[in-house]
Amino acid sequence: MDGVAERHAPADLLVEGGSIRVEVETPVALRDAGPFEPLATAVETNDALRDLLARDIEVPSLRGYRRLRFALLAAAALPMATLLELDRELVTGGHAGVGRVLIDLLLAAFVVFELTRPTPRRPGICAIALATIALRWGLVAGRLCGAGVHPLVYVAAALSAGAALVLVTRVPSRARVALELLGKLGISRSQLFAATHADEPPGALVAAAVACAAGLPAVLHLTRSFGVGLLGQAAVFIGFAAVAPVIARRATAPGAPAPALRLPPARIVLGVVAGLALTAAAVTAGRLFFDLGTEIARCVERLDTEAKLARAAESAELARAIAKVRASTPLVLMTAAIFPFAEERIYRGLLQDVLVRKYGRAYGVFAASIGFGIAHLGVYQVALYQTVLLGIGFGIAYVEGGLLAAFIVHATWNLLQLA
Repeated sequence: MDGVAERHAPADLLVEGGSIRVEVETPVALRDAGPFEPLATAVETNDALRDLLARDIEVPSLRGYRRLRFALLAAAALPMATLLELDRELVTGGHAGVGRVLIDLLLAAFVVFELTRPTPRRPGICAIALATIALRWGLVAGRLCGAGVHPLVYVAAALSAGAALVLVTRVPSRARVALELLGKLGISRSQLFAATHADEPPGALVAAAVACAAGLPAVLHLTRSFGVGLLGQAAVFIGFAAVAPVIARRATAPGAPAPALRLPPARIVLGVVAGLALTAAAVTAGRLFFDLGTEIARCVERLDTEAKLARAAESAELARAIAKVRASTPLVLMTAAIFPFAEERIYRGLLQDVLVRKYGRAYGVFAASIGFGIAHLGVYQVALYQTVLLGIGFGIAYVEGGLLAAFIVHATWNLLQLA
């Protein structure tokens, strides 16, 4: 480019009929001043660029998407609006906390955001959010065993569940849209893979990352066993999280690139939004799924004693943990800032980053979430599955917006539980 930015219409870049030849490494940006990114990266990560290209370049998977997304939004409007009104009545009557309203408001806002974008962002998260709303309405009917339930409850559950199903089966993923756009620009999958594939980390770095993930809760346990106060525990926790990843990388792979710390603000915001929405949807859906199953079993008189005890134990476990934190101001501060910083730096900034580069995104996010869940065995046993779901939500925040986004989502979620 010789330091000069040239402006081109999307149609100019087409492999057939265009006037400009582009490659995977061609730097592109929406503004003359940048920021410039390689085309292969920008089409997948820059939502505004993808919207612009898809507006002027025909993408097969997006045919009819505009009508479909507005139809889905219309179908989801009734369940979301009535759920928010139900939340308002519950909070006003003292039957629910503000945290529930904020979570439902977040889910509704993400559904609206997703279905008003020209191209899909995270339709899978949107589908989980709608499934969560469907489960909320199903639970209303389940608690009453269907007796005296208003028909709108069933309509709301059916509409939100149907919209979630359509999203999963009919709406293309962001990756698919990006691949089709790149194909229109003359870039093949093999070229894309060659340009974006990163070198795998050595096995020694993988082992060091796993050791650091296991060492974080072990260090906290040791400091507590020696009677160290909260201030000392916080210092040790922060120190381990700050130093361990640096030592692990330098000792096992000194030439390996570290994760990017500075990302565009738009990427960070997207990471926070996607991570919070997935965290809220996944954890709430998991809890509602078991609650609804329990209510249905009760209605048909098939609820056994073990199931009752398990659900009661989970609720008591969560309540004890929250009450313990609320009773101590230092614990509130640790839960809101210190724990999120340390855990995200170890489990996402080191463990997930290494596992994703070694084994792929899906495995890396899930495996790091398993490690994150195991690290909380001292706090949760019955509700351990919720910490794994939390880890997946924080992991997606890291994938989308880096370490800062993961930290913000983690800290925000913890504060919501204390609200």
